[in-house]
Amino acid sequence: MITLPRKSEKRPLETTISLINIVFLMLIFFLVAGQLAPPLDGQVDLSKSEEAPPLPPPDALYARADGTLVYRDDEISAEAFLELQAPTRDGIVLLGADAALPADKLLNRVTALYAAGAVKVLIVTRKADP
Repeated sequence: MITLPRKSEKRPLETTISLINIVFLMLIFFLVAGQLAPPLDGQVDLSKSEEAPPLPPPDALYARADGTLVYRDDEISAEAFLELQAPTRDGIVLLGADAALPADKLLNRVTALYAAGAVKVLIVTRKADP
């Protein structure tokens, strides 16, 4: 009697592993990319300007309509903000002021920042709608 060799069963290719790898890499990418720029303060409506840069400011200090200084959703004084930023910003402060903030209160906040040791205060605005 002649025995024929068994036909080996072909195992189907599993493509789910590569799909899982791709989805996992996309998840990691979006987790990292989502943390690059901190969100703007939701209670501040920036004033408009004609020549504003198109990107939101990274880690800016905000002055709300009532004059309260806010950094990362926490109220903060000018002195405390400059102590936090001293090693990284060289005394340059990005200040996003609410459009409803009166000019005299804005000048008081800017003066307080200079008195606390700021070298330069830049007012952050948003580009005016065409």
